Amino acid sequence: MKRSLILLSIALTLAGSAFAQSTDEKPAVVFENMYILPKRGMDDKLEAAIKAHDLKFHPDGPYIAGLRKVEYGEKAGWYVWVFGPASYSAIDTRPAKEGGHDEDWSKTVDPLVESYGDTKLWEFNSDLSYGMDILKNSNYYEAWTVQLKRGQYYRFKAMAEKLKKAYESMGKVAFLVYNNTLHTSKGGDVAMLWSFDTYAEWSKDPGAKEAYEKIYGAGTWQQLLDEWLDITVDYSAEIRSIVK
Repeated sequence: MKRSLILLSIALTLAGSAFAQSTDEKPAVVFENMYILPKRGMDDKLEAAIKAHDLKFHPDGPYIAGLRKVEYGEKAGWYVWVFGPASYSAIDTRPAKEGGHDEDWSKTVDPLVESYGDTKLWEFNSDLSYGMDILKNSNYYEAWTVQLKRGQYYRFKAMAEKLKKAYESMGKVAFLVYNNTLHTSKGGDVAMLWSFDTYAEWSKDPGAKEAYEKIYGAGTWQQLLDEWLDITVDYSAEIRSIVK
């Protein structure tokens, strides 16, 4: 019994870090991400097939879906099929065999796929995010998957709240935060996204440091960086384009 209680305590500590929700009262907004690697030379055909499938089965509404391409990062050349924004009930009731959904995917998309990668669920944290509409209308975004040290989510949350205010004051760059709802030993606990339209724009300082220190005072940006190093294990970054 004592050992079981110890294990339960450890599990709850992990849950507090990895699964912390933006609020217990708001309905959860969830995104399902599935990595897809096309067969060699089939990028254009895969994009066309998935766009046609999404237009037929996942248009605007509770079952909306879209496609992203990983331009740079460990999975460069892969695509990310994104189901959402949705609710958990939409995941329960989304199109499957009914209406020819699965058959359509099997006949039009599967033949163009070399392999499928990870599939993950991410809950959008609206309390820590700014500029969803900005990101939707952008050409690219940089996505970080961040592994936090155990029990440090509360410190990350405080940092993200401050960053949100800084990006809000800038008014031109989206800053979005997602929580990983399904913990894995080497997976990220949170994801952070920033929008941009050109690589020339991406290569320049967007002004976050200046905006942050204007709100919180000189030297606070370095304090933020120091705390980031103190609470994180590591992160993985990739640049994705939005397939429109």
